[in-house]
Amino acid sequence: MRTLLFSLAVLSAVLPVSAQEYVPKTNWPYVYEEFSPGRIVTHQGSEIDYDKLNVNLVSGKTHYVQDGIIMQADPNTIALLEIGNDSYICVGGRMYKILQRTESGAVLLRTTIDTDAMASADIGYGKSSIASTSNLSLSAISSGMDYSVNRSLDDLLSERSSGEPLVLSTVMGLYYKGTFVPASRSDVLKIPGIDKNLVKQYLKKEKIRFGKVEDLASLLDYLNTLQ
Repeated sequence: MRTLLFSLAVLSAVLPVSAQEYVPKTNWPYVYEEFSPGRIVTHQGSEIDYDKLNVNLVSGKTHYVQDGIIMQADPNTIALLEIGNDSYICVGGRMYKILQRTESGAVLLRTTIDTDAMASADIGYGKSSIASTSNLSLSAISSGMDYSVNRSLDDLLSERSSGEPLVLSTVMGLYYKGTFVPASRSDVLKIPGIDKNLVKQYLKKEKIRFGKVEDLASLLDYLNTLQ
């Protein structure tokens, strides 16, 4: 229960203010309650506007709607995703929300489904079932199966209110040299090629708090001066 409450509290920072009461479910595993207008900026610099965009929590991919059918955008082409006031970049095939931009990168938030917490919870996640077109079993979630692609948006909307609440796991981190570094002292000190002693001194001197976005932004810019 503690994991669920923590996850929902952090999720309120991910979702728009108007959707703070929204909780993703197995039948609607999306960051947002609705597909909303936004745009994709490609690595080639093209800007493509969409009437309906969302981020799937199972695969971490960007979904859009074409002729009423849910489609998946190629993550390798996305340099920036914007949905409403939120912005995302793609890291390792998943979309990460930008919490703060810096001169050298960004502080990111990774949101995934906590399958371990769901597996230990006795609330009927279909542990032994196989994913169908109307429900997402725990085995399908764990495998990263994205059953929403190529389905009718209307059909999926009709099932949105059913299913079980998803337990989410959120991790803040640094976008450093194209990789995601979780926001913890141990993970930062594991970064290849950095001078660990200098970083330790900086952490102590600046009293870096790994739960504060502003501190992480300052740390990221400092790390990039060590190159």
